[in-house]
Amino acid sequence: MYNIGYFSLRTPQNEYYKILKSDQQCSLELIETVCIEEVDRLDILIIEESKELNFTSICEHLLEIRKKSDVYILILADPEQTIFTSQMVYLKLGADGIYSEEADVLDLIVKNILKRVKKETIKKNMKRASFEIIPEKSCIVVNENQEIDLTRQEFLAMSILFNKRDQTVTYEDIYRGVWSKQTGEVQKNRVCNLVSHIRKKFDAVKESPIRLKTVRSIGYILESSSSKNEG
Repeated sequence: MYNIGYFSLRTPQNEYYKILKSDQQCSLELIETVCIEEVDRLDILIIEESKELNFTSICEHLLEIRKKSDVYILILADPEQTIFTSQMVYLKLGADGIYSEEADVLDLIVKNILKRVKKETIKKNMKRASFEIIPEKSCIVVNENQEIDLTRQEFLAMSILFNKRDQTVTYEDIYRGVWSKQTGEVQKNRVCNLVSHIRKKFDAVKESPIRLKTVRSIGYILESSSSKNEG
């Protein structure tokens, strides 16, 4: 579902608004005042030029929005209001396009932009949701730049899980790998406590790409959306 804001100081009557409102793939919201917090959650902001929302007002809003947001902005031009000079000013102030075409044409333009928005969102999420293991520093870097410091035992356990990511790793595998000098029966509680400490560190990370899933009576699976091994 795409979020589209329609900024107008009057009740829209144009055909394009009606087409967009009936589109089940889009969530259309009629906006009467521009709030940066609300704009940031939009995929596209459409500004309808009119006598009520004229050139000067639109310029002021563009300046304010572009200070804090990179949302796609389209100006639906009023043929009676807009001139070539004003269109150039809109573009220089950060508008992504000015249109006054038929409703079907503008609808296709918006759909093309939304396809790009989807691709960009996927790429952004894939880039952000990543982690890499750094043996020489005994740490893990998540989301490209955030280091998670681990104790020696935590790092050994994560290395074992990392090397078999998306596969089940038994309690015994982890125990023998971390406490290699220990003999005798596997102490499952030590493994559980160790993994619990690791989980707490990654749970504190916003949009953590790492999830440690418990496989009952067997062990754990390190699930990750994106990873790369450094070193």
